[in-house]
Order: sequence, then C-alpha cells, then structure tokens
Amino acid sequence: MIPPIRLLISGGPGAGCTSTAKVISQLLEIPMFDSDAFFHKPSEPPFQEPHSPDERRTLLVSALAKETNWIISGSIATWELPSFRATHGVLLDVPQRARLERLITRQRHRFGNRIDAGGDMHDEHESFMEWAAAYAERTGSGRNLATHRTFLLSHCDNFMSFDQVTTLDVVVQDLVAFLQTFKC
Repeated sequence: MIPPIRLLISGGPGAGCTSTAKVISQLLEIPMFDSDAFFHKPSEPPFQEPHSPDERRTLLVSALAKETNWIISGSIATWELPSFRATHGVLLDVPQRARLERLITRQRHRFGNRIDAGGDMHDEHESFMEWAAAYAERTGSGRNLATHRTFLLSHCDNFMSFDQVTTLDVVVQDLVAFLQTFKC
C-alpha cells in the first residue's frame, strides 16, 4: 500500500508556493488547496476581508478531511492547528529580490494600472510590497521565514528547503523525488 501524500509548501510572498503546488497537483493528480482561499473571503479586488480564525480553521480542516492525499500552498503556521500533520513540508526560501520581482509582475498582471500612483489600489499595493519585503527579517508571530521554518519542522514528517532561485521545472523535479521519501 502506498502511503498518503500530504504536502505543505510554504514560503514568502512571491516564492512560488501556489505555482509549485498547482504543477505538483496536476502532475500527481492530488487535490490542492491554497491557504489564501481559506484566509480571505471572496471579494473584488481580492484579499480585502479575512475569515475569522475559527472560520479559516473549520474550512481548512473540513476540506482536508475529505481527502486522503492533499497539497496545501501558503501560510498556515499561525492558524493554531494543533492536530495538523503533513507527510512532507517544503520551504521555498527564495531571495527577497526575486520574490519582489515576481510580486510586481503578479500585481501588474492582476490589477494593471490600478496599482500605479493615483490608482485606487496604489496605497494598498505599496503597503503590501513593504510587508512582503520584510518577510525574511520579520520576527514574532505572523507570516515570516522563522515561523514557517519552525512550523514545517515541527508539523511535517519530512522537510526540504529550496534556498536559491531556480526554474519551476527544477523545483518540481526535486520535489517529486522528495515525495518518494517517507519517514513516519
């Protein structure tokens, strides 16, 4: 019998967690859940109103309970999930410059000139980029490198970290090989 695959991919904003999870999900035909879908209520523009902590925990636990195998992308480290356990945890520790370049491209694609000076999303965009830039150095509770690393190490049976910029194909290839390791 093949053990289940329960994979958590975390990292800073723009690290590629969602993109990597989507490719792995399609390749292995495993359902994928993005933490943002549980953290934020649907809105236009997106990411305007968060679910309460109880709501997000209930939504995530309910979704995962229906699946034998799953992949989660993003940050759940501060959600107070004491019984959470993954077979594999991956930290995408991408350098700040590369993450921020990816975020600018993503923001531009999603929102166009709305993020430009004078646009209705400019101030929000600038605030988001400032927050994202501080990911690796930020301390305390909340989304940061130290919190992610600690959570992955304590809640995942197997751990892997990517700490350089590489192609999505290389990350996927290495991650698939990693998923074949089981230490339970």
